[in-house]
Amino acid sequence: MDIHLLNALGITDCAIFKSTTSLQCLTPDVSWLHKIVSLDDDDKIKPDAFSSIFLNDFMTDANEIWRSDNINTLSSGFWTEANKNQVLRLEALAINSGKGEHFLVIKNVESQYEEKQKTLQAARELLLSHHEIVGQHEYIRQRLDKTLLKNKNYEKLVPPIKQAIHHLETGVVILDKDRETVLDNKSARLLLSCSRESNSSDRLQHLLEDVSVPDTFLPTLIEKRSAWQGELYWQPTENYEVWLQVTIHPVIHDNELTHWVYLLTDISHIRNKEESVLSATGMDSLTKIANRNFFNSYVQKLVQEDVKFALFIIDIREFKKINEKLGYHSGDEILKSFASRLQGFVGNSGFIARMGSNEFSIVKRTDTFSGVNPLDYAQDMKKKLVNTYTSLHGTESNLGINIGIACYPEHGEQANVLLRHADIALQIAKFQGKNVILEYSEMLQRQHQSMSELESKLRTAIENNQLALFLQPIVDLQTGKIVKCEALARWKTEDGSYIPPDVFIPIAERTELIFPFGEWLVEEACNAIDKLTEANLDIRLAINISGRQVTDLVLLHQIQSSLKRRAIDPRHLSIELTESVFIDSLDTVSVLLNELRSMGITISIDDFGTGFSSLVYLKKLPIDELKIDRSFVSDLEENTDDQAIIQAILGLAKNLNISIIAEGVETQEQQTFLVDNACTYAQGYYFDKPMSIRDFVEKLR
Repeated sequence: MDIHLLNALGITDCAIFKSTTSLQCLTPDVSWLHKIVSLDDDDKIKPDAFSSIFLNDFMTDANEIWRSDNINTLSSGFWTEANKNQVLRLEALAINSGKGEHFLVIKNVESQYEEKQKTLQAARELLLSHHEIVGQHEYIRQRLDKTLLKNKNYEKLVPPIKQAIHHLETGVVILDKDRETVLDNKSARLLLSCSRESNSSDRLQHLLEDVSVPDTFLPTLIEKRSAWQGELYWQPTENYEVWLQVTIHPVIHDNELTHWVYLLTDISHIRNKEESVLSATGMDSLTKIANRNFFNSYVQKLVQEDVKFALFIIDIREFKKINEKLGYHSGDEILKSFASRLQGFVGNSGFIARMGSNEFSIVKRTDTFSGVNPLDYAQDMKKKLVNTYTSLHGTESNLGINIGIACYPEHGEQANVLLRHADIALQIAKFQGKNVILEYSEMLQRQHQSMSELESKLRTAIENNQLALFLQPIVDLQTGKIVKCEALARWKTEDGSYIPPDVFIPIAERTELIFPFGEWLVEEACNAIDKLTEANLDIRLAINISGRQVTDLVLLHQIQSSLKRRAIDPRHLSIELTESVFIDSLDTVSVLLNELRSMGITISIDDFGTGFSSLVYLKKLPIDELKIDRSFVSDLEENTDDQAIIQAILGLAKNLNISIIAEGVETQEQQTFLVDNACTYAQGYYFDKPMSIRDFVEKLR
């Protein structure tokens, strides 16, 4: 037997058997061997010689492994053999070398067993401590809930209750329906880092904002009449960080919210200890599969053994939005279901791990693909993983994923190189869109390098204000007058060449650059409105907002402050959003749009008809305009389907009292059709191309 294989498996104190027509022991002198098996004079196992019931059962599975033509190793896990004189801790391995050689290895794992027991005991202690804290929260919550339900006028009960909870180690904060503090205790004020000037209510609000709790979270608790329990990491200052076990409970009396109850306990000691325990077990605490460190070690081991394999990295797209929409608890449930599906698909033919919050990996030996290549295997896996997930509250979610693939040794002969190349394939796949799967190649490497360089240049261009704003006219089809315009970003590099928006906008979208770019766009749009106003032009200017921006309500404050600082009338500004934004973040978008609409800003849906068109959001959201996508306009002279779609959109908009702008108009025939069907506005090269602000002002003059 290959001694290198033994070393790789960590085998030292062991009995080794080689399978030919029967099992022959290669290490008959192992002192404890006779306690579990009987050998004949040729060191072969006698018929029915295993005295261990556990080992007899394992041999059924071992024979299946040996009958296969594939390289494989099956472990029994640890088990105990006990007699009057000795207790043995053992593990059996059935090994198929793939070269017609089959082995049975029985290891004495006493030291590993003891270490594992210590780790498991530490894990049990952590679990018990955590369960005790959760139980305390539930007991306090129920007692307070009963008291509040019986006594709507809670203020009369403050003195006795305050005395009762004053010395609790659990932090307690009770707010009224307007989120003003009714009662808190010393523990809560300490955990919330309250100063003399601040109160618990304000600090709780800061906590929820700092951990990015969505605005829909608390209303959802009221609607569902349910409490929320979970763990939150909070670092409000450089000198203070804490892990908190938090319970948030809305008290409902006669179908009305009367109070909020917050319970807080410091669990930093548990989380800190948990890190070392998980590191020892190599497991991810949430999904109970291998963690990043364990996975990296496994890949390194396969490389050292020179075993061919494929490496897959799987990313769940925009998982933050799922957490915002459903809450972190439901998000965790989906992650656990995702890991379970992944394990079910891969089975024993691969090794899976959780690499990050929403990133998973698989290693699968090349000889276990059963006639399919890694790309086909990944396609089948995708079908399994994107099916509907149902959360505990009954909400259904469909996931989008991307997969990057690298193979050993074709794409790298070192573990770190393979991981990097699989990640490059993943990043390009994410850039191309949802559910894209790519295998690493030199072409992808060059594309990734080019994108990285472009990203760096774009960051510099934003910081140094090297982008420019161009305006494209929008005309009234009845009069031919320019009544509006759309602001479009243009990037002219130092060498004088232009980089198209459909190249640099997606790069901004997939990075954090979309946020500084959004700030630049708002500021430049306000500057443009200023110049139009100075020229006595009453023109409304539209800007297109990214889906990632609308999930961050900071955008609202940027728009408000920019308009106020320049004393700009909000009716001169229009915000355009694509349909997909509403599907992903309807609740968040609803808050943003209602705030903007109340200011007088016009709301448009861009590229209408190409996304997930729904009468629901047209009915629920404050929509002023629909922009018919250019794909329906470009062939409408000859395409009767496009004509019918445009007519249907125009009829729908008329019934809902929504204006229509047709994009991409390039011919007289297209304009005539739109006029004949009562379309209000149009935009396209037939009227004018995008131009600088100065040229736009001159044109209108």
